[in-house]
Amino acid sequence: MALQPGTRALLSILQAHPALRWQIRAAPDRTLLYSGSFFKPIWREISELKRSNPQLASKETLPDVLARLPVPGTTYPNLLAFVQDVEDPWQPDGYIVWRTLSGIFASNAQGKVSFQIGSGVEATKVFAATELSVLLRNPHVDAVTKDLLAYFQRCIESRQPNVNLGFIAG
Repeated sequence: MALQPGTRALLSILQAHPALRWQIRAAPDRTLLYSGSFFKPIWREISELKRSNPQLASKETLPDVLARLPVPGTTYPNLLAFVQDVEDPWQPDGYIVWRTLSGIFASNAQGKVSFQIGSGVEATKVFAATELSVLLRNPHVDAVTKDLLAYFQRCIESRQPNVNLGFIAG
């Protein structure tokens, strides 16, 4: 399968700029990962809750981080704008882009990791297919995170996609 030109360009930029890859990270103890839905898609719920909940507002999602990173050699204002322009959720390339960036984000996580994991977390979702295994190998996350990851892994392996667990690390 040939990659779309925008996807190829994004992957080339990431490969050529290790410093950019290192910046795709939340501050220690601030990483917030999400998947699935509760009453609506979790990414939307998090966006709304961050405006009114100071504890949640201090957490950083992948889109939060991408929105503050410049993209070398492009006219995009930030990496999130580039990704949104390149990404097409109906094409396999969109999945490749988010899996790549999510894997980098999870590999750079440090300390306590917060989660909002809802229903419909199938093995093919980015969280289950990428972030979970990357975090399990990440030596820089704390023991509580590792315990939660083991629980999430059991849910995925037993094909119980309705996890419905929120954990905001203090």
